[in-house]
Amino acid sequence: MPVSGVQSGYQVIEQSNKMAEEAALEIAQQQSIAPVELHDKSLEFNKIDDDSPPPLPSSHEPLIKLGNAQHYNRIGTNMLQREQDMIGSLLDIHV
Repeated sequence: MPVSGVQSGYQVIEQSNKMAEEAALEIAQQQSIAPVELHDKSLEFNKIDDDSPPPLPSSHEPLIKLGNAQHYNRIGTNMLQREQDMIGSLLDIHV
């Protein structure tokens, strides 16, 4: 049973692509959030007078995911490159 880094390298790259896509979707969703307006005026008397805007969701988590995805992508490509280097050196030895 041959052991190869190629398959695991592709798996790491695939995982990093999924992580980057999820993070990009989260960032896009956070950017499209609009303030909620009250359409029903029946409870207007119960409103709290606060001039500060509601806190926006933090974009730190998706940015951290993007950074991790970048690291995983580098690791996967490094694994593939090392595998190719080893195959090349083995071919040089056998020839």
